Amino acid sequence: MNSQEILIVGGYGVVGQRIAAELAPDYPDRVVLGGRTLVRAEEVAKAIGHGVRGRRIDIAVPSSIAAALEGVVVVISCIDQPNRALLWAAIDRGLNYTDITPHLTELGRGAAYDKIDAAARASGAKVVLGTGLVPGISNVMVRALADALDGVDEIETVLLLSASDVSGPASFDYFLQELSMSFDIRVDGADRPARAFSAPQLVEFPPPIGAQLAYLFPFSDQVLYPRTMGVRTALTRLAIEPAWLAKIIAAMVRTGASRLMAIEGVRHVIAWRRQDYPSRKDARFALRVDVRGGGRSRRAILLGNAQADAAAAGAAGVARLLIESDFVEPGGWMPEQIVDPAAFLSRLAKRGLEVEFLQGG
Repeated sequence: MNSQEILIVGGYGVVGQRIAAELAPDYPDRVVLGGRTLVRAEEVAKAIGHGVRGRRIDIAVPSSIAAALEGVVVVISCIDQPNRALLWAAIDRGLNYTDITPHLTELGRGAAYDKIDAAARASGAKVVLGTGLVPGISNVMVRALADALDGVDEIETVLLLSASDVSGPASFDYFLQELSMSFDIRVDGADRPARAFSAPQLVEFPPPIGAQLAYLFPFSDQVLYPRTMGVRTALTRLAIEPAWLAKIIAAMVRTGASRLMAIEGVRHVIAWRRQDYPSRKDARFALRVDVRGGGRSRRAILLGNAQADAAAAGAAGVARLLIESDFVEPGGWMPEQIVDPAAFLSRLAKRGLEVEFLQGG
């Protein structure tokens, strides 16, 4: 067993496989794919090559987590963790940890986040929460824009997704669950209650996309910006293609029908019918970030063809920091606090994911 293993939990999932393929050539014989089905993990590992191996892990069983973490120095989680057992196990062992799972909203803006940070500092763990696309790449774009303005008061993030590219079953299930949730947004220094797919706003994207209706959505990158960036306003929005589907979802929220999404069986039926959507080859995404500070504004745009590829590139970029760098101090961090935008975005550009920086509108 390699004592410097990089464990990707959910490693044979849509995004996990892509992260493994990104890291394996540079870290041969170190990448391990973790999942509940060992045969599946080993099959995917063999297909990737470069000495990648499979390992069984069930995050609902503490003994399984403990066994899977033997010899591991970096953990990359690509799965939802209702109780965050894997996160806390990694912290207890002083490991380096990052995840792409979007549920940061339960951390709130205070005590829960402070608890993670304090525990990581005490054990020597280095924890970077929320890497991927949003949160993840979006946070690094915010950091780059804020540095150009020498400070920022407002942050607004808008993600456009195709209905055929809500990547992977877990991600799609998360999307459906969020429709039934209330959450807080920060506006002018105060928290205000909001609901997903409310308050539509027309947002301009570069051609050929053009103007899209975007709705408030509880993407997690907004949750900690008041702490990490000192902003008074932080909003995140989601637009969906086709536009008629987004309007139907918004109507469900207005009428209260979105509460059906809290029922697991209903979500499974919808996910099954999603197979009838257009081919993923037609999918695209667009990410727009706007920041304002000191009476000035800046904007950044990222366009791509597959959300999963972008999420994997973002998570792999943060993982490289945890694998290679000593400058990250123990504690709980968000990407905007520890990632060098220039190096990170340069690596993305080599993958065909080039961020365009513009003057704000």
